[in-house]
Amino acid sequence: MKNQCDIQGAKIPSSNRSSTIAYLVAGLGIGTAMSIFLAPRSGVETRQWVANKCMDGIDTANKKVRQTFLQVKDMMNQGQQKINEAVVAGLEAIGKS
Repeated sequence: MKNQCDIQGAKIPSSNRSSTIAYLVAGLGIGTAMSIFLAPRSGVETRQWVANKCMDGIDTANKKVRQTFLQVKDMMNQGQQKINEAVVAGLEAIGKS
C-alpha cells in the first residue's frame, strides 16, 4: 500500500501532460469561438470585429518580424566587424614576425 509521500512524489507522464495542455487549448478555442458567435452584435459587426482583430494581429506580427530582422542584421554586422578586426590583427602579427 502506498503512503501519501509516494503518491505526492509520483510524476505525471509527459504524454498525459501534453494531452492535458491540448485539451486546455482546445477548450479555450471553443470558448472563444462560442463567445464571438453568441455575442450581442449583428453578424456584420461581428465579422468586422474579427477582421479588425486579425489585421491588428498581422500588423503586430509584421512589426515584430521587422524588429527581429534589424536586430539580427545589427548582430551580423557586429560579428563581421569583429572578424575583420581579427583578420587584420592576425595579418599584422604575421607581418611583424
